[in-house]
This record gives sequence, C-alpha cells and structure tokens, in this order.
Amino acid sequence: MTLGIVILNYNTADLTVDCLRSVLEDASQISARIVIVDNGSTDGSPQKLAAEIAGTPCVELLPLPRNGGFACGNNRGIERLGDADYLLLLNSDCIVHRGCLATCLKIMEADKGIGVMSCLVKNADGSPQNVARKFPTPIRAILTTFGLPTRFPRVFAFANTEDPNWDRTTCGRDVDWLGGAFFFIRGAVLQKCGPLDEEFFFYGEDIEFCHRVWKRGYRCHYDPSSSITHLGGGSNSPNQQERRRRARDMVQRKCYGRFAAALVRCADATAARMRAILR
Repeated sequence: MTLGIVILNYNTADLTVDCLRSVLEDASQISARIVIVDNGSTDGSPQKLAAEIAGTPCVELLPLPRNGGFACGNNRGIERLGDADYLLLLNSDCIVHRGCLATCLKIMEADKGIGVMSCLVKNADGSPQNVARKFPTPIRAILTTFGLPTRFPRVFAFANTEDPNWDRTTCGRDVDWLGGAFFFIRGAVLQKCGPLDEEFFFYGEDIEFCHRVWKRGYRCHYDPSSSITHLGGGSNSPNQQERRRRARDMVQRKCYGRFAAALVRCADATAARMRAILR
C-alpha cells in the first residue's frame, strides 16, 4: 500500500512545519509520500518550507503562482500523487497523533466499501470537533434558515445538520459528510468520482465531494480510534462569511439542482425580512 499526503499551505509556514513533523513521525512505519502545496503564499513560505524539507526525499514542495482556493490547491497535490492507493488531504494547522495514519489504513483496507473516512479531530483544548454531519438537503436548509431545529428540537431534530446526540469520542459510524481538515480518500474513489470541485474556493467542497462518493456507491465513515489535533483558523480570510454564503448556494445547486437552490435562496430572503420586521 502507498499513502499520498497533501498538506496545503497558505501563509502558514510555521504551522505547516509542525504539521509535517508530526506526519513524518507517524509515517515512519508506512510507505508515504508527501506533497506540500504552497497556494501562492506572500509571507516567504516557499523558502521556509524548502529549507525544512531539504534532505527529506519523501517530501516534495509544490509552489503555485496564485491562491486558487482549497480545492484547487489540493487537486494539484493529488495530481502529483495520483497513483497512490490512498490519499490524505490534511490541513496545515493539524497535528497528527502517533498511530493515526496506520490505523486509518487498516480500517480502509478492512472495509472496501469506505470511500472517505475521518478520525477523531480534537480542538487545542482536547475537546472533540464535529467533523461528521448530515447533508444540508433543501428541506433541512430551509427549516434551519427559520431556526426550527433549534427552537423545536423534538419536532425538527431530523433537520439539524449538526447531527447531535451521539458521542464522537467513542462511537464510529457511517455519516453523510466529513469535514475536510482530515480527509482520508481511497484512490479508486478519486478515479470514479473525480477530484474536488474547483468552483468552490473555501467551504462546501467537502460536502459536494462526499455527496458524489455516496452516489457512486461508496460510504463516508467516521472512526474515533485514532486522532489528530486541529488548531483551526490558520488560513481564514476576512470575507469568509460571503464565501460561506456562496458555498451554501453552490452545494444546493450542485447536489440538489437549481430549483432547490432557488427555494433555499427564497427562504433566506424571507427569513431575513422577518428578522428585520421583528427588529
């Protein structure tokens, strides 16, 4: 088995170095190749990273001329590792815990139906992050827009995309979609599903990709028997709210069609008007 790891860097050289060192410690017992993709950084990252990986033959630095977004940067790394049996897309602000990579490989090898998996992802304080959620189907998106799953959880619990009420520290299960901070993908799935959708810039690409994985007959699986720490916020941008809104709209359009996207936009506009009137 071979594992290809893509670490995407954008103005986070120090975080990326810490991430790489944790990966190299854990990858010593497996056949791993690592590509650090620099997504058009402007802080001198390529020079810092080149110095860090000098003399490390399993690590390659791929500098890109511009920041094309999360999907674009990861896809360029995937192209360099296209013949790997498995690929891991790993955020630069993550620390991989000992044994994580080998455990994930064993799980994927034991269950050929898993297309994408994630492990237990912890915050810096050790608390679990929610990286396993339900798809934002049109009905769930509309009900959430009006706050109904929160206000009336007994009636509208099915629409809560956060999928609460199960312990992510002890319980492994199949889920609708997984967050992209730690995205462990079967190589054959990429061949069948294609790469990440580069129309997304930052947010939403993980949802859309997992939607394709399920459509192609594979499963998305969460397993807490191994873990990483995700510090979070390493590459956030000042206009992230607008990017979230656009990504939400694209997820509806690409996964459920233009009519569904239009319905959700109408619900958003109606909810915004209602809030204005109440104010």
